[in-house]
Amino acid sequence: MTITLNDRNPPRPALHARLAGWVRGPTFGRDIVIVLAIKFSLLMVLKYTFFNHPLAETMSMPPALVAQALLSVPASHPSQGEQHAR
Repeated sequence: MTITLNDRNPPRPALHARLAGWVRGPTFGRDIVIVLAIKFSLLMVLKYTFFNHPLAETMSMPPALVAQALLSVPASHPSQGEQHAR
């Protein structure tokens, strides 16, 4: 008895038939893909809307003020000599 390659591996359904079945039938995988695509697109809209460019091109802050605002670290002030002892 001779076994040919086609007998062991039945042909796969055509790509368009598999895609049509995926679109028609309610599958958990399809729902996950749709939700992830929606989340990704919303995140990209938020990024480009709020975080892509500063409000003004000349907007800048000294690093000490940024550290104070973000880390609640008091900005270091230069010593004023003996004024604090009075």
